[in-house]
Amino acid sequence: QGNQAFRADVSLDMANGAKRKAALKVAKKVAGAVGGVALATSGLPPAARAAEAAVESAKGVKDIVTVGAGALAAGVATNKLLEKLPDVVSGMPETVDKIEEVFPGAKSNKKLVSEVASALKEFGYGKDSLVATSLCADEVNRVLEEDFSKVFGDNFSMGGLAGFPFGGITSFGAMASHIPDGGSCLVVFGPHVGVDSTGKVGTVERRGRANGGACCGSAVAASGYAAGVHSGETSKYGPPATPDDAQQNFVGTMLLPYAEQLEEAADKMVDLPYALYDAQKKLMDTIVQAGAGNVAGDGKVAVLGGVQVKTPEGESDYFLPLSFEVYNNSGELVEDMSDAIDCGALPAGVAQKVAAKKVEEPVEA
Repeated sequence: QGNQAFRADVSLDMANGAKRKAALKVAKKVAGAVGGVALATSGLPPAARAAEAAVESAKGVKDIVTVGAGALAAGVATNKLLEKLPDVVSGMPETVDKIEEVFPGAKSNKKLVSEVASALKEFGYGKDSLVATSLCADEVNRVLEEDFSKVFGDNFSMGGLAGFPFGGITSFGAMASHIPDGGSCLVVFGPHVGVDSTGKVGTVERRGRANGGACCGSAVAASGYAAGVHSGETSKYGPPATPDDAQQNFVGTMLLPYAEQLEEAADKMVDLPYALYDAQKKLMDTIVQAGAGNVAGDGKVAVLGGVQVKTPEGESDYFLPLSFEVYNNSGELVEDMSDAIDCGALPAGVAQKVAAKKVEEPVEA
């Protein structure tokens, strides 16, 4: 049996840490059973070509890791292969596990786009549609735009710092006039947050840089401003007199109602994108209601909101959907599609605490 080829196929869904751990546990048992068996001794490819990993990453498309023990070079035992299996599966398990912990329900970009496209088929969405995004100016956010554009055509950008739709009603109206005849639009919005290779939230390694950095930098700066105002150490911004940094002024102002919640958070960087999403959802709802009438014919307006989760280079990104709705061009809700793609939910207290705070504040005469 020493020359008998042994093959172990391990299917791992990196978006599910429990499945990954279970698969590794089974793999180790297999190793224990055959660890003493030496594989074929000659005529095999180099060890470097032995294990074939078809993994696109924890956050993305990765689905199957195939380990062919029979393809290993002479003298390489199965135990050796299994010792390296965790690295083959994912070089950054801390990243994936942290995302599952603090952003439950987050999906790889590939899975998200597939589910959204499938859900919108009943409304006639396809290549005659237009995707409009309101995502932060950060270059890491272009990936999701490209992924959606492959299905829904060209992207119209409405967003600015931290993902707020700074293009406003005017940009929505312009976008609507660009929709192909007989088509509809899909609006995708939301803030982004990084999770680095150690599982730290609020930062991520960037291409070509030895050290990571804040992600989202605008959001982190705005949270610092909100904290300073809340503690009394910083004065509130006035309306910007020049456009030099008007967007950041706005982001900081929009976070002020969430200052207390963020200061009480166990991890401010985890709560921050949720707070930003809540603020952006309110603004996007206003824009859609005001601009829906610019969509021609029987065109629809699908609106997908959530949190982008950015990971180190080489890993596919995640998106946590928090709302998915379809409106007609009168601004009326046609259908709440949240269940169709298993949308997540805001943590308890995000929107509720803000609402309560507004009630408590006295109305100036």
